[in-house]
This record gives sequence, C-alpha cells and structure tokens, in this order.
Amino acid sequence: MCCSEVRSGGNFTYAPAMDGVDIAAAAVNGGAWSFLIAGEERQFQGNAGYEDMVEESYSYDSTVGNHRRVAVGDLVVVRNGREALGIGYVEELEVLPDQQKLRSRCPHCGSTGFKERTTEQPRYRCSPCGNAFDRPKVETIQVTAYRAHYGGTWQPFEGCMDKAQLAELSLSKSDQQSIKAIDRARTLAAVAARGVCLPRQGQASGAARQYPLELPGGRRRMTAAVRRGQDAFRRALVRRYGLICAITGPAPAEVLEAAHLRPFAATERHRVEEGLLLRADIHRLFDGGLLAISRELVVCVAPSLLGHVSYSELEGTTLQIPVDAVVDRDVIKEHHAVTTATW
Repeated sequence: MCCSEVRSGGNFTYAPAMDGVDIAAAAVNGGAWSFLIAGEERQFQGNAGYEDMVEESYSYDSTVGNHRRVAVGDLVVVRNGREALGIGYVEELEVLPDQQKLRSRCPHCGSTGFKERTTEQPRYRCSPCGNAFDRPKVETIQVTAYRAHYGGTWQPFEGCMDKAQLAELSLSKSDQQSIKAIDRARTLAAVAARGVCLPRQGQASGAARQYPLELPGGRRRMTAAVRRGQDAFRRALVRRYGLICAITGPAPAEVLEAAHLRPFAATERHRVEEGLLLRADIHRLFDGGLLAISRELVVCVAPSLLGHVSYSELEGTTLQIPVDAVVDRDVIKEHHAVTTATW
C-alpha cells in the first residue's frame, strides 16, 4: 500500500493511496478481527492467561469464541483495554491439537465467570451466583491451541486509535470477546486516514518464514527517556495527527518524532499547539535551522539544501496537517523569522 494525498474531511490530510475500489477488493479477501492481548482483561472465564508477543503473534485456544473462524489472510487489529496497538495480516496459523489447559470454576455454581479481587477478601467473587471464595475449583481440559503470526506485516498504531474509535469498527457489541469481528473495509479506511501504511496483501509473504514454537525473548525496541514528558507529548501528537509527518506525509512509527516549535531547552514545556510530528531527518533539519514553516503553513528550505533533490522538492509545499488543526501560528511565525534570518 503506497501513500499519496487524499482529503478526509479535515481530520487527516494525507493517507495511504487506497481508494474505494481498493478497500472494497480488500474486504472480500478475508475476515477481520480485533485480538485482546494478555492481561487482566483475558483472565475472565477462568483463564490463567496466554503468551502473547504483541508485535509477532497471538495465542488462543478452542475455548475462545470465533477460534475456528480466524484464517490466513485475515486482517487483525491487536488491542488492550484502552486502545488499539497495531495491525497486520495473518501470515501463518499454527494449530496444536490435544493440549492440556487448566481452567478454574466457581466451587458453588461451576461458572467460569468470576474475577480475582485485589483489595477485598475472600479473593474471588462469582458474577453469576454472587458468592465469594478463596479458592476456585481447578480442572484440566483438552483443547486445541492456536497461534496466529502477523509479524511480517505488523504496523504499530502508537496511540492513534483509542478504544472508542476501534469499537466503531466492531461487528459485535460484546466487550468480553477476546476475538471480535470487525468491518474489514472500514478498518482499512480508518487506519489509512491515520497514516498507517500496510503492505498490500501478499507483499510480505509468510511462506518462507519459520516460526519456532518457543518465540525469542527479550525486547525489540528500547526507548530512552531524555526529557520528562516527551513520550506523552509524542503520544498526544500521534493521537491528534496520526502517523503522519507534517512535512513529508505518512511515515513508519519508528521514524516519527515529536518536534517543538519553540526549543524545549528554552521553555521546558510540552504544549501540543506548539508541536508537530516530524520524520527524524526532517526534525534534525528543522532544529538545525535548515527548514522553516511560514505563518501560511508553507515549507521553506534553506538554500544550502537545494542541491539535495529529496529536500529541495519540499520547498513551497503546504504543511500536511488538517486545516482546522490547533497549531500556534504566532510561534511558527517566530520560528520562521529566527531561522530564515540566518540563510
């Protein structure tokens, strides 16, 4: 899925090049699901939890609703209790039959519909019968285990879609389902409007990928907190603008940075109206006095960069933010005057 300019009612100015025909075609290429990741939300119904590696795979079993319906090629959005975390296509589906699983039941009514309490005693309370107890009845059952792999097409959301926005795409009203059906065409359109660029189905094939039964440990990314509040500042900008560089358009989450229109060293404040999302190289040029933005939101490039085609072609382009964006134009004007005075 390549990216180009589209208009979307002032919410997001740029999005991946996916028109109605593309979305309609994608909608018939498979199903679409939202997966709830491991945590307290998945302890419902007596489960002890699952081993999820959010950016790579999702584990579930035959006790989970919709477990038979997930298939290779389906679109999946991974969520927690607060927001959507990312999106990808199912590239491979492991099926492991005859697995043993521990399941807990209420000792009074036999229901699995209870939750652990952290501040009250007894430790558990059963929702269906209302009884509280210290120890559930534990049983061993045979299940078929599944692991859906989507890491080759994974695109993180970085906070650009919250729980309510994802709920609008759902085909189910239940909040308890770990695997919920969502509208594929509308989901693709929604993530495109937020600057998320998925590869077209089949571009990142899982045919040659090998998935070990034991996934690698450790962590993929490391975040260095240099400034207090910087991560929250970036998330606020992503929530407002999507994964879209204000100067160059949609970009991978890994290269988007929160830029201050006023130097942070001078103000030590994170004001969203004084911030923009910029690609890492553009951010460096902006902070280095080689790029500026006029009060009319037009990009200006320093003469010293005009020999670099990829940057010189940005000269005179309009800032890629919604027309109704709350950005402090007086601060932009101030930055422009100070920057261009050195050219």
